Amino acid sequence: AQTYSLNKGLKKFGQKGKDGAYKEMNQLHNRIVFELVMLQDLNQEEINKAMESLIFLAKKRDGTIKGRMCANGSTQREYIPKEAASSPTVAKESVLITGVVEAKQRRDVMTLDIPNAFVQTDVPDKDGEKIIMKIRGSLVDILLEIDEEKYKDFIIYRGKEKLLYVKMLKALYGMLMASILYYKKFRRDIEAIGYKVNPYDICVANKMINGKQHTLTWHVDDVKASHVDPKVNSRFAEWAEDTYGSNELGHVKVTRGKRHDYLGMILDYNLDGKLKVDMVY
Repeated sequence: AQTYSLNKGLKKFGQKGKDGAYKEMNQLHNRIVFELVMLQDLNQEEINKAMESLIFLAKKRDGTIKGRMCANGSTQREYIPKEAASSPTVAKESVLITGVVEAKQRRDVMTLDIPNAFVQTDVPDKDGEKIIMKIRGSLVDILLEIDEEKYKDFIIYRGKEKLLYVKMLKALYGMLMASILYYKKFRRDIEAIGYKVNPYDICVANKMINGKQHTLTWHVDDVKASHVDPKVNSRFAEWAEDTYGSNELGHVKVTRGKRHDYLGMILDYNLDGKLKVDMVY
């Protein structure tokens, strides 16, 4: 779907656009994604490193307007090395090899999409260093509508524009560290329930269940799971929903069956014991 900046989105979608932005900001408010800070409590380095907040609007297939809050993490490139911010991702070879095994063993295959994965990921304090973001203009107005008493005393003005400084407590799309932080969280979560990560590809994990392997591969919040017993996948989907889903954040999107659109590949298990792969990117 085509995305629009907030101002262009409001002109195009009107009240529906505002409702979409309001819903997104209200979610961040309720999830306590950030903590308000006074300008005088920040040093000059923290002010200089502060990320800009961005919000985009897009029209979904059902006609509703979805807002997505992001951070412009470009300022972080100056002081966060690339290797420290890059998240491991499953290798294409791992997807293909596990796919061949799944087809040969006629496993039940399931893909999952974790909702709002980054917003569920804590930003750790590191040597007292804060990750600061600036929220401007119309977004400040929306926060005032949500809870004026909470936000009004923290507003500063740059000319006529309202501005808030916040300390990030949860990750947002656009933050350079968001993907690696979520990777560490997801890995901790699955290791806590008995999965062992493959030493050659750290986005592949296995667990023996009922004498057979349950295999996971993942790329950030897109997961592929397989086992010869469909009930094992069903139980994993329930665990994922209990762990990551909610009415507020959205539910884990689960796809079952013999054909999956996964990481730019169509994985077709309809052939007898064989895998057909079509690249779609």
